[in-house]
Amino acid sequence: HFSMSDHGGPGVYISTPKVTETSADVNIDYHLKNDTGKPSKLQLTTLIRDKEAKVLTEKSTSLSLPAFTDTVVTIAINNIRDFELWSPNTPNVYYVENSLMESGVLLDHITQPMGFRWFSFDASNGFFINGENVKLMGANRHQDRVPYGNALSNDMHRQDMQLLKEMGANFLRNAHYPQAEEILRSADEMGFVVWEETPLVNEVTISEAHTENAMLMVKEMIKQHYNHPSIFIWAYMNEIYWAHRFKPEEELPARNAYTLELTQQLENLVREMDPYRYTAIAMHNYPLYDESGIGAIPMIAGWNLYHGWYYDEYKDFGIFMDEQRAKYPERIHMISEYGAGSDTRLYSEKPEKFDFTVEEQINFTRSLMTQILERPYIAGATLWNLIDFSSERRVDATPHLNNKGLVTADRKPKDVYYLVQALLSEEPISVLGYPFRDQWVHAAENPSDTLVPVNMYAFSNEPSLCLYVNNKLWEKSEVVNGMAEWRLLLPAGKHLLSLKPNDFGSAKQVQTTLIPYGLGSDHLDIAVNIGCHYAFIDDRTNLYWLPEREYTPGSFGIIGGKQLYISNKVGTKEDILSVHEEDPLYQTMRVNPSEFRADVPNGIYEIELLMVDYVRRYRRFADVDREINYEPGRRVFDISVNDERVIKELDPGGTYGLNVPNRLRFTRTVSNGEGISIKFHPVKGEPILSGVRIRKVRY
Repeated sequence: HFSMSDHGGPGVYISTPKVTETSADVNIDYHLKNDTGKPSKLQLTTLIRDKEAKVLTEKSTSLSLPAFTDTVVTIAINNIRDFELWSPNTPNVYYVENSLMESGVLLDHITQPMGFRWFSFDASNGFFINGENVKLMGANRHQDRVPYGNALSNDMHRQDMQLLKEMGANFLRNAHYPQAEEILRSADEMGFVVWEETPLVNEVTISEAHTENAMLMVKEMIKQHYNHPSIFIWAYMNEIYWAHRFKPEEELPARNAYTLELTQQLENLVREMDPYRYTAIAMHNYPLYDESGIGAIPMIAGWNLYHGWYYDEYKDFGIFMDEQRAKYPERIHMISEYGAGSDTRLYSEKPEKFDFTVEEQINFTRSLMTQILERPYIAGATLWNLIDFSSERRVDATPHLNNKGLVTADRKPKDVYYLVQALLSEEPISVLGYPFRDQWVHAAENPSDTLVPVNMYAFSNEPSLCLYVNNKLWEKSEVVNGMAEWRLLLPAGKHLLSLKPNDFGSAKQVQTTLIPYGLGSDHLDIAVNIGCHYAFIDDRTNLYWLPEREYTPGSFGIIGGKQLYISNKVGTKEDILSVHEEDPLYQTMRVNPSEFRADVPNGIYEIELLMVDYVRRYRRFADVDREINYEPGRRVFDISVNDERVIKELDPGGTYGLNVPNRLRFTRTVSNGEGISIKFHPVKGEPILSGVRIRKVRY
């Protein structure tokens, strides 16, 4: 029988050492076992069919296997003709049927995929397949999904691949581990170039067992997936110096030497097992990769880069890559990761680095993709990540979830998905933005301010788009780098936006709400996200928390203090305990505010104040706290409403603990035109405030 003990592989390994447009040579290595106690005379039949089951070629070979032996037999089938080439645009998969027979009796049978293609990477011009220069663009993929974890059905795997295909992608990085067989079957059939890798991530362990395990993972990956025509790159390492800066200084020489030695061993192993594909590692923005020379070992240098997200500015991405190109002109460069996070509840007209707004994810992706596409020496790039995926140690706007996905954890496309689609797809695409948003709230800034501003955009690969509001032409806008944009001023109410008149397929209904100047509304409900520049829309109730604003007479807003920034990033991005659905509200705050004032008319109002004492340092990957940490006396303050002390000596970090939210609620009757004045009186340290809600009530 065909071997079933070859690192999980099929026991049949197909290679195409020579392929041209008109002819091809195929070599097949058969790992055969005779477990019986007698010699066997066998007939080995190799048959290659196309997807319609038409036979392309067939070969039979007579074999003799001694008793109790493992044997490797290589069969060469040369000068095959009349086949169709495999490429991302024409993914013609063939199937090799392999049969072992003895005296006319079938003993074993296995079918494996294959494709006819030749390819190469060039340091100046990128990737070539079948003589055609193709830019490889796509995404990384983790395979977990809410609420199934990693236990996905084949249909779910195929759905992910379909999302990629419809986005216009032709490149997939399976990161950071080999994934379900269905992913590779789909990649073969849909036309994806695949980078597959083993889970050697962040750091090494200096031990023989570690070396053996790293080598074993490579053997298993290559043996199990060798025959898939979609695989072009074997990778075996990701950000291996990530933990380097946290290690004791005295460990570094031995650790660095071991890392280089292991990298070379893995590189040699991959090239020995598969001389026809390319090798790669993924590196991050850290000087040791250059200093150590590790980037020269693999055939492809992959880069995980986040300029303008974690560090630097967007433009620094292109500067960095051009410097790498100048230093190593013979090196093949790819971008193995780039991406920004977004919480589909956060929106801003003035997005900024690391704020997790929908708009910032768009701006980051739009800039870096444009830079990648205009540099032919960057052979390809994969966005991080196709999906929002589980990451237990992670903090940020959605703790325990890495939200850099193009789609949500339950596979709903975000705005950025449609942007990428507009930049990559060859099919016509025109889609209005904000798939998760349908409301805009505006607080009037003066008595004549009666319209609600709405910044609307659409994603398209057309030259220009027209926007219609309630089936009337608003304005024509040029499409630039995948987007057309409009500034609307709409009265309060419901409006139908579309890209064509009476086109309900592209239409989007939006609700605009005006908070009047003077705040004279029987249904007044003001919710303000203090300490930040973005709105938070609670997707459970549609409650709209406005971005913070400074107080102006006749309206409402904050007075005094400053917004909290840690490591040049707005807010704490910590896991706020017990309020999983409201983390962004508490993560941002104003430190040392003196007053929040709202010039409301007379009436009865419910007032809510949100605050949390925070961890002082920025923790990108925070271990889940096993118990609440307390810092008593760090900040103690009183709160008064209209000069009446309602809270005395509040100590959030001492009484409740760090990252534990405080939500204070009380009712006040406003009379004599006094409005509402909420003041913060420091006793020790500085007061803090994360949110204010003022709602008119009736009894």
